[in-house]
Amino acid sequence: MSSTHVFHRNLLTTPPVAVRGEGIWIEDAAGKRYIDASGGAAVSCLGHGHPDVVAAMHRQIDRLAYAHTSFFTTEVAEQLADQLVRVASTAAAVAPAQGLAGHEGSRGEAANDDEAP
Repeated sequence: MSSTHVFHRNLLTTPPVAVRGEGIWIEDAAGKRYIDASGGAAVSCLGHGHPDVVAAMHRQIDRLAYAHTSFFTTEVAEQLADQLVRVASTAAAVAPAQGLAGHEGSRGEAANDDEAP
């Protein structure tokens, strides 16, 4: 690809064209394979093409592809949030017993003290 109308992050070069993914790998149009280590804050690191993930994506997209979270919630989003709260609550209950509790002031309370450390 010699030119592009896409506003890429680096304006001096055009990145390779990704054409497929499998597991941890991304392959470009020339057949070169890369380890996909580019996950970010809004990206899940689930790999590419796992049959269970693909099936779940198809089930959801067959019902609803997207609903902006400023205006809507979805059943699956609510289920995920419930599951995360359950897991976090369990972890919070188990952590002190395993010596993983934070020390006093670890939540920022000491930041409001008048005395400097």
